[in-house]
Parts: sequence; C-alpha cells; structure tokens
Amino acid sequence: MKHLFLRRFLPALLCLVFALSLTACGGGTEPPETEGGSGMTGALSGGKGNVSEPKGDPEKAEAGLVLLRACMAEDDQLAGAVAYLGQREPNDRSSMTEWLLENSGDLVSELPFLLEIPAERVLGGESGKLYCIVPRDESTSLAVNHVTWESQGNGVWPVADEVLYREEYAQPVLVFVNYEEWPDEPDTEVNLVTNNGLEVKWYPLTDESGCPVVPTGVNYAPMLMDFGIFGAITGLDYPEDWEPAGDDWWLPPTDMGLADTTWVCDDWLMSLHYGDCDPDYAGIAELYHRFEDNTELTRVFSGVWRMEDDCLRLDLSAGVGSSLSGSFPILISPSGEEMHFQRSRSGEGVPFLPDDMDSIDLTRSYG
Repeated sequence: MKHLFLRRFLPALLCLVFALSLTACGGGTEPPETEGGSGMTGALSGGKGNVSEPKGDPEKAEAGLVLLRACMAEDDQLAGAVAYLGQREPNDRSSMTEWLLENSGDLVSELPFLLEIPAERVLGGESGKLYCIVPRDESTSLAVNHVTWESQGNGVWPVADEVLYREEYAQPVLVFVNYEEWPDEPDTEVNLVTNNGLEVKWYPLTDESGCPVVPTGVNYAPMLMDFGIFGAITGLDYPEDWEPAGDDWWLPPTDMGLADTTWVCDDWLMSLHYGDCDPDYAGIAELYHRFEDNTELTRVFSGVWRMEDDCLRLDLSAGVGSSLSGSFPILISPSGEEMHFQRSRSGEGVPFLPDDMDSIDLTRSYG
C-alpha cells in the first residue's frame, strides 16, 4: 500500500487494538444511556428547546481521550488530531449533544469525551462545518483565530482578526467553520505548537469524501491525525489491500516534504533544493527547459521557494527584467510521486502551465 495511506491509518488501527483491550477490561462501546429530564453534567449545553439529554460517563470519556493521545504519541510528527463531525445548519434547533449523537453517533460512542467538551470550548458560533481539534498532549499549546481573506497584491491571504481560543496547556475544542467567497477560504485558523517545538498551522478544509485535508511533513506524513476513522471502523478485519481511489486523499506538503525533490512535466523540470538561501524561504528553486531539437535541459529561471499553507511560493528570475512570482496551490498524491499544480488564486501561471489550463500534474523524478 502507498506509504501515506499507511501512515494515516496505522495509528488509528493501533488505537483500535487499545480500544479492544479497554473493552475487555470493562469499557463498553455502547452509546451513553439516557435519562429523562437531565442534561449532561459538565458537558455540552447550547441546547435549543426542552429535550432530554444523555448522561455521560466521565471515566469512559477520560479513557477515550487518553487512548487518542496514546496513539498520537506513537508518531513524533503529529501535533494533534482532528475529526470532521458534519454540517450543522443555522436553523437547527436541537441541542449540541443531541446533534452530535445524531450526526456522529458511532464516533461519540467510541470517544465520548466529545460530549464532555464544555460550552466555552465550542468556538465559531452555532452553525457551519464542525471540527473537533485535540492537541497532542497537555503540554501542547493551541490558538484558534477567526480570519478574513484579503487581497495583498500577490494573492488573497488569511488575516487574523479575532482570537477565539488561546491556551498554552490546551484541551480539546469544537470549532464551527464557515467559508467566505470560495470553498477553500475557511474563516478559521488553527495553530498548534508541541512541547518539542513542532508547529502546525491549519485552515480547516475537507475533501469530497468528508475527510479533513491536513498538512503533511517529512515523507508526506500527516501532521494532524484524522481520528474520524474511529467511528467508521468496528474491528481489525480491515481489508489488507484496501486504499482510497482517485484524488480524494491528495494533500498539500510542507517545506520538509518538498525538500530536495525534482519534478518533471513534458519538456520542463522543476528542482526544489533545501536551504542555502534567505531564512524567509525554504530553499533554492530552478526551472529547466528542453528546447526544440535539443537533448539537453537549459536552466531558464532560478530563485527561491517555500510553502505558504497549501501553496508553493515561487520567486524566480531569468535575468534583468524577467521574473516569475506567485503562490500556487499544490497537492501531493498518496504515493508521493505526483504533484497537482494549480494556477495561483490571483491568476499567475508558470511556463509549464498552458494559458488555457488552470492546473497540470507533474511527476517526481528525484527525491
């Protein structure tokens, strides 16, 4: 199987082993029992209407959180975990607890700490796409900011205008995310910093199958664990040869994920070296072209590169009066062998992207 798929799902499968051992010791997986007329003690409020709420099991909730963090501890590149819980409509009058049980009942059953998150850690309003963010451990800091997307001359970029949550010793939060003009412009920025200095900035997005599109690091491994799988897998008989089809699992890389790689497309080659440049950039970038009737590649642009969220920033020059600058959204395939390169959001292109196309695929030839 492709290595990204393995790195994404093996921690969850390991957690399921732990979960089965907890069940064997008396921790069941049934949904919380209900009792009429009482709300959850210390759990989500935000209820609309007079409905009966289930009572929680604090010990089981704590065990689920410990389990999730034990899984993250197996991978030094994980700064936290995230699950997409569904879309809550503005006119929904159900309580948050009732809504979670209706929309993510299987996940809540496996990890009932979701119902124990207090109302003050439900961020971003009362409707939108709902995510749960779980810091790696109790020493991980978390900041959640509201952002607006503003034109800054070289594209449209998020600008933080309100702090929704900021804690040095963070706890799980629920975050409602909405979007501005385009579906890739979430109004929320999530920042995690672990005790060993690992930093992750994420603008919550999901792919077409509803899985969070998370940032990746070394060897294209996710830096946030998608724990929504806990509500989808009920045993360890997962098909050995199963893997996602199509482009649903392509992810944006990090600087380290692109370091010292070379990509080819028709008669063009893009080389991304790491280091030896201004500290504001990740490394040296070079574009080579094979001209007609020539078997050799000729360097036509050189400069610097870095990742900016889901975009590859290129600032290149071909000499006096000739330059190429832009931030281009890119995605890396699960195998790490292909790059989906898109025209910048403000319209800039590159020489290997024809004028009548908005995107093109490159193949990794080295790195």
